[in-house]
This record gives sequence, structure tokens and C-alpha cells, in this order.
Amino acid sequence: MNTKTKALIESYGRHLLGAVVTAIVIVGNGSSPLSFNMDQWADVANAIWAATIPVALRFINKKDPAFGRIAESVAKDAQKALDKKIRASKTPSKG
Repeated sequence: MNTKTKALIESYGRHLLGAVVTAIVIVGNGSSPLSFNMDQWADVANAIWAATIPVALRFINKKDPAFGRIAESVAKDAQKALDKKIRASKTPSKG
């Protein structure tokens, strides 16, 4: 699995967890999730698809450096810059 796919899955997981917990709190209105009826669980289930919206919007955004279509080139450039700094720091200074 490449890093972009892994980052997308992790982001979706965070959004999903936040959306489901929020939905349970709001739908339950202080009651336990164990006492929910089917309509309440259906409302909570809507959070599953709703959690895809922020991740999809970031994926569609061409300029998003983490998930967008330029993410791979940005990551390569950042890695090159980091490697250059590491090489520079390992070079003994003359003094």
C-alpha cells in the first residue's frame, strides 16, 4: 500500500470516528446507545457516508499537498530537500 492510500485511509478513519461518536451523542440525546431503536441507528449510520465528504474534497483538490494530485511530486521534492540537509549536516565543518 502506498503512502497516499495509507494517508487517505487514516484520514477517513479519523473522520469516521469523529462523525460516529458525534452522531451517537446527538441522536442519543443523553441516552445509552444500547437503547437506540432502528431509526436512531439509521441516523448514526448516515455518519459513515458523511465522513467520506472531507476526505473526498481533499482528494479532488489538485493543490492539496497530502492527498491531491500533486501530493507525490510535493513529497518527492520534500524528500530531496531533506536528504540534502541531512548530507550537509553530516559533512564535517572546517574550522
